[in-house]
Amino acid sequence: MKKFLCTLYFVALSLCSASATETILYSQEFTCADDWSSGYAQIDKAALANASAGDDINVYVTAISSGTQWPQVYLQYVDANWNWVDFEDTHNYSLAGKEAPVTATITLTQTMLDLLAAGQQLVVKGAGYTASKITLTHTPSEAGITQSIWSGSKDFGNAWGEWETLSASLFANAVEGQLLRFRFTDLRAGAQLKIGRSDWEVMDDTEIVNLSGRYQDFTITATMLAELKANGTIISGLGFTMTEVLLLNPASLKPLTLSVPVTDNWVFSARPTITIQAENPYAEAVTAAVEVEITTDQMAPVTTLTASVEIAASGAQNITLTTETDLAPGFYKATCIVNDDLARAFVFAINPTAVISAPDAQADFATFWETAKTQLEAIEMNPVLTEITAKSTAARKVYLVEFNSIPDGLTGDPVVVRGYYCEPQDGQPHPVIMHYLGYDSGYRPGGQDIKPYCPSGDAEPTYAEFYLSTRGQSINNRAADEREADGKGDFVNTYGDWFAFHFGDKDSYYYRGAFMDCVQAIRFMASRPTSDMTNLFAEGQSQGGAFTYAAAALSGYSFRAIAPGIAFMGDYPDYFNIVNWPAYVARENKGTMTDAEMFAFLSYFDTKNLATAISCPVIACLGLQDNVCPPHTNIAPYNNLNITDKQLVINPELMHQVASTWYSEMMAFFADHIDNTTTGIESQERIANSQKLIKNGQLMILRDGRAYTTLGQPVNQ
Repeated sequence: MKKFLCTLYFVALSLCSASATETILYSQEFTCADDWSSGYAQIDKAALANASAGDDINVYVTAISSGTQWPQVYLQYVDANWNWVDFEDTHNYSLAGKEAPVTATITLTQTMLDLLAAGQQLVVKGAGYTASKITLTHTPSEAGITQSIWSGSKDFGNAWGEWETLSASLFANAVEGQLLRFRFTDLRAGAQLKIGRSDWEVMDDTEIVNLSGRYQDFTITATMLAELKANGTIISGLGFTMTEVLLLNPASLKPLTLSVPVTDNWVFSARPTITIQAENPYAEAVTAAVEVEITTDQMAPVTTLTASVEIAASGAQNITLTTETDLAPGFYKATCIVNDDLARAFVFAINPTAVISAPDAQADFATFWETAKTQLEAIEMNPVLTEITAKSTAARKVYLVEFNSIPDGLTGDPVVVRGYYCEPQDGQPHPVIMHYLGYDSGYRPGGQDIKPYCPSGDAEPTYAEFYLSTRGQSINNRAADEREADGKGDFVNTYGDWFAFHFGDKDSYYYRGAFMDCVQAIRFMASRPTSDMTNLFAEGQSQGGAFTYAAAALSGYSFRAIAPGIAFMGDYPDYFNIVNWPAYVARENKGTMTDAEMFAFLSYFDTKNLATAISCPVIACLGLQDNVCPPHTNIAPYNNLNITDKQLVINPELMHQVASTWYSEMMAFFADHIDNTTTGIESQERIANSQKLIKNGQLMILRDGRAYTTLGQPVNQ
């Protein structure tokens, strides 16, 4: 085989356009045999040091063999170990049906350049052609030039279903590293935007985003660029009006460095104090035009605060704004914009314990739940305990428990539900903690599979504990090999989307059965000899928080204390005006019901109505930035508690999360409320990093944590 060594020339020839340069990489004639047995050119990676994704390798073909079935130009690279390796990306150019002379052009991707940078050489080979030279066409992005590729007024409505197609031709001049900017107006509650592929799936290297400010940027990656140039994109979303789409070179932008620190935990008595920190990294002074748009949590406009401040060259300044008048108790969104750039958008609270979410229970609310409990009492529980030996210890044995609960309606067969039970082994009565789990959304199509949490026998050895999986969720929604080894077969969810199951029929709705599952689990614990039911506690997060309220309100058992965290299912009429889920599920499944009829149905399962029946002490927590169970829905049941011993933990920067300190705080609260005449557990001191203050007579604990778990279990950091 004859080898052709490359000759490198770095002469810039204006063969493309005024802004593009073509550099000769190889200038000797070489021939690639019909059978691939000989002929290639090697180019050292140093010759491509200035190449960028989107640049072209041009092979000047002077002759094409008539004896080759599939004549083509083919690229490989030589790796660090001097092996010849195929590129993962497209790396060939077909010469079939073409006549010489012809230029075979193959576009470099970032992946190809990365492999070359880690390797040794670029190899140009193939079959059935002769070439005279190889060049690189480099087209630099045009710094400072903005290209508007679409403009108009596209309203994406208040529910998913609208879309706008941006054709591939609009991205002809796009390059990797550019910003794809979407400008919008008329933001509504829960506004979201999705960049989709031609098959409607989310485009690689992007995700569905929640919108704030005036624009949303996406950095174009090599993968995105290939899709955009080949197929364009389908834009969809809800809750905004799209006005323009632009391609921007980030180097052309000169933004200030902006931040908005937390002030007073973003909980204020009457007027917010908002500070924007602006730094000017440039050698000349810059005027900062500041706007703080304040809306309600339902996106109704309240006021706009403005300021214009000159920031010296290489200087920094804090800009503090507040409202001229007091704001009513509630939750508000502040969108802080400086020179059109979003500094931060966040939710803050005004006197949150004075927010009114009046109960709206139907006249037969109490009768409805008494009927459900009477039905439950007639069910033979028939518990079956299977030891989880891998989790049992000398302190406590751990069991998979299966028992019967009420049917999915007023008649029918009982439903089997399951949970993990930790039973102390010293023969003495122990305080009981009921753990209720969050919505099993992590185990959905397209979601991450999550193995249900099973505690160790040594986790909380002084307590008897039960971790309940309500019907169709968690343990009841896992194959045998996706649970702790229990010798059982697969457990299958037959409910589909739980929130939608029999939506509109209160007697067979999913949460009628699920709430009774929570009660049945307590009845099981009451049957165990090591359960001290005079010291009964419950906790849960998200859906588990709603279950915690339901258990305390409906079970008939006296609780010492409960700890609902970031609770789901509160104040549906306002809930559905703040975020998209589960509002869109409800509206897709309400059939002929009016909104008034739908909310009357949901009122039977609303935590704000359940809370009025709770008499035990409560510690609750919420995240001010929660876009799943927003703070308004968490404060609704809390403020309807007719008790004095209640504490609220507000985490100003957290979304649908609890703080890393939440578990310790909750357990300390429980220990404080134990009746020590029946147990040896002593009251515990509060953790040192809790911050407490009084607002309007209400004790609050405020802190900034960073951990959460989908299934309602604490995560150690």
